Amino acid sequence: MHLNPSKKSLFWIIAASVFIGFVTFLNVLDSGSYKLDTKSQKLLEKVDSENRIGLNVQLKEFESSSQTLKARIWIAPPEKYANYLNSSVQVKYDTRVSISAAKINYGDDDNSGYWSADQYLRAIDIELDTDNYEIDKRYNDKWFPFDRYSLTLMGTIDFRVKGSETDDVSDDVWESLPVGIQNNTASLSGWSALFKMSSFENETVESSFLEGQYFVSNIILERTSLNKALLFLLALIFLGGGFSMLILFRSILMSHRPPTLSGLIWAGSTAFTMIQTRTIIPGAPRVGVMFDLFIFYPALLTCFISGGLMFYHWITKETWSREL
Repeated sequence: MHLNPSKKSLFWIIAASVFIGFVTFLNVLDSGSYKLDTKSQKLLEKVDSENRIGLNVQLKEFESSSQTLKARIWIAPPEKYANYLNSSVQVKYDTRVSISAAKINYGDDDNSGYWSADQYLRAIDIELDTDNYEIDKRYNDKWFPFDRYSLTLMGTIDFRVKGSETDDVSDDVWESLPVGIQNNTASLSGWSALFKMSSFENETVESSFLEGQYFVSNIILERTSLNKALLFLLALIFLGGGFSMLILFRSILMSHRPPTLSGLIWAGSTAFTMIQTRTIIPGAPRVGVMFDLFIFYPALLTCFISGGLMFYHWITKETWSREL
């Protein structure tokens, strides 16, 4: 059958439109971002940059099975308290940093979180465990890709502006400032992160931030929309492969199609392609998540059973005639 020129043009127009639409849709989806919630952003804007400490947070790695987050923090004090030298900060006063974390490397000589005046304050590596205070449900990787987690980043930052010249601690004067998560931090691949200021003990969120004695921020992690869209596409591929084998076997059983070796090869290649594709799913979920139980395992089992029954018909049925 030959298509006339107008139909050929229409075919390519439709194909190009579908392709462009699909690419546009994928580019609109969130592929990994950081953002402050609206209330935290408004609180941050109440204090100008010269009167607050910036906290640049880079989320490096999150392991959903163990629910641990590895991150790197850069502290950016106002120029009154520090000099900026490329990627490092030289503090003008004795500086004390204390962060609550499962593991921490302050990067100073004795890993105490204390820097004397004129020392360099470099990046701090931390490891946090999830507490899921901000999550009501689905805080387990079995819900992949709809699992969500929350962690708490909490600590103190102080500068000794008086008393460092004597050994007597009674004349020490320590100053602290509001601490805010910077909104220009790098994103964690495969995850969207929402930073939300929280309160310390019985204080309000606003008083905890403005007083500056403690900084408390909840980090809420969720799989990106792009990951979910790709997994939906893979689910269609898995289910399509399983159902195609089931439909082929039904055609053989109803004598609409002969049991052939090509059908067996198709069934085998489909099954092994499913297994191989499962190992490269974005996010590398562990074996046994909900996606496996409701999509992958049923599709794979359907493919194997259909292939086995087709093999049985192929070796046992010596003659074949089409039934109308």
